[in-house]
Amino acid sequence: MAKFIDIHSHIAWGIDDGMPSVEDAQSSLELARNDGFVGICSTPHFIPGQLDASIYNEIVSRQMELKEMSPIPIYFGGEVMMNSEFIDGLDLDLYPTLNGSRYMLVEYNVLRDIHSIDYRDDCLYELKVKGFVPVIAHIERYFHSGLDHSIIDNWIDMGCVLQINRTSILGMHGKSIQSNALSLLDDGYCDVIGTDMHRSSGNRISKLSDAYSIVSKRIGGENADILFYENPKRILSDMDILNIEVVKKKKHFSFFRR
Repeated sequence: MAKFIDIHSHIAWGIDDGMPSVEDAQSSLELARNDGFVGICSTPHFIPGQLDASIYNEIVSRQMELKEMSPIPIYFGGEVMMNSEFIDGLDLDLYPTLNGSRYMLVEYNVLRDIHSIDYRDDCLYELKVKGFVPVIAHIERYFHSGLDHSIIDNWIDMGCVLQINRTSILGMHGKSIQSNALSLLDDGYCDVIGTDMHRSSGNRISKLSDAYSIVSKRIGGENADILFYENPKRILSDMDILNIEVVKKKKHFSFFRR
């Protein structure tokens, strides 16, 4: 049975749009354990402009409760929105990294096409200057009219880590987003796959085995193990990640790009 570590989850209850209740969180933890999860990083939303020390402390307290009740190792982190107030908030030390590493899970507003976000690279640049490695969440969801490889290549050149959602691979956000996700996988534009779980039932749940099956068939079991287990483990351990090797690999994808 494959092993999974999830670095993108909204499993802590009652603090964002994730799990509504402690019972939902408990059900999700049990589902995750049965699916082969050996670690989960709790990454609630952190919204610059709507964040202060009291909210930060509330989130940390809830994550501590989650860790105490979980049958699976729980790690702490967050998913930080790169909005127009993101850069000004960097100096407040309220943006968590993944398990205290140099890796920070960040996102853009998925409702906006990436081309309309004029500050998109400024946020990443400021993170890099301060010594962080951006892990860009669900990259497949920002391209509403097909992938723009010039943007993705630039993210890679900046040393960003690229994360894809299970739900996108399974087509739960529509055919266009699924096509983006599968094309990115086929061409090697992926470093880690996560659940982005929000609920204990429905689509956005604590499950990865279904996506693992698809990915391993498309690009091989060794690559799938890197995306679902080895790289998440390395990120949480503050280690350099591995690059996958695919048959249709682009010329800029090599084991030396980071």
